[in-house]
Amino acid sequence: MGRRGGDKIFQKEKEKKKIDFKRITNNKNMVEDIIIACEDSVSSPTYFKMIIEKLIEAKKITQDSIVIVPHDSSTHPTGVLKNLKSYINNYGKTYKKFKHKWIIIDRDIEMVKGGGHTAEDFNNALKNAKSSKSNLNVEVAYINDSFELWYLLHFEYRNTAISRDEIVKQVIKKLKNIEPHKFAKLNKDNIKQESYTKHIFETLKPLQSIAIQNATKLLASYGDNHNPERDNPSTTIHLLVMIMNRLS
Repeated sequence: MGRRGGDKIFQKEKEKKKIDFKRITNNKNMVEDIIIACEDSVSSPTYFKMIIEKLIEAKKITQDSIVIVPHDSSTHPTGVLKNLKSYINNYGKTYKKFKHKWIIIDRDIEMVKGGGHTAEDFNNALKNAKSSKSNLNVEVAYINDSFELWYLLHFEYRNTAISRDEIVKQVIKKLKNIEPHKFAKLNKDNIKQESYTKHIFETLKPLQSIAIQNATKLLASYGDNHNPERDNPSTTIHLLVMIMNRLS
């Protein structure tokens, strides 16, 4: 009798493990995969890698659910799009196989002393991201003028034109006000460094919902006549952040 009862318990445990395994497998299959290519090689990829790490730690995604394409030295928008479309992993998976395909680009107006890129290149990236096949469309998370605008929107709503240098200046000031010790040595020359980007992410994480609200309001303020190349400030970075947050 005891052995038959034990057999029944064993069988139930075995069936339970099968169900649990099937549930885990199904959950993994349900995870929406995302591929991202970034214009800069440090700040934006580091920021989004931090989001990915949090999702992995929480067991919401697998290691290969979200891919940030290795930077290929392209620092102009059309080059970033080309880098995304050239991606192929060791198993032959290309960008076409991902549910969400994104590039992150700055407007970065050309400066007299160098840096930035042309309006034509920026606009061509937006245009060429669209495909005749809707499932192959690449979404564009753009920031006019620079990525640091996303940081600034964590602190305030801003709808008047602002230069790249002024954005960085304002962000540094506000970060130092929040955590003077952590950001004591933060300046315009090191704000894009990996270590500081990680610190900035952790400090701004509790304010992310405010940034999303401000970015949403800002984008809506331009209406149907919105011109990403011309409208400073503007961004769609929050749309990508929202998709990633949805995974959690």
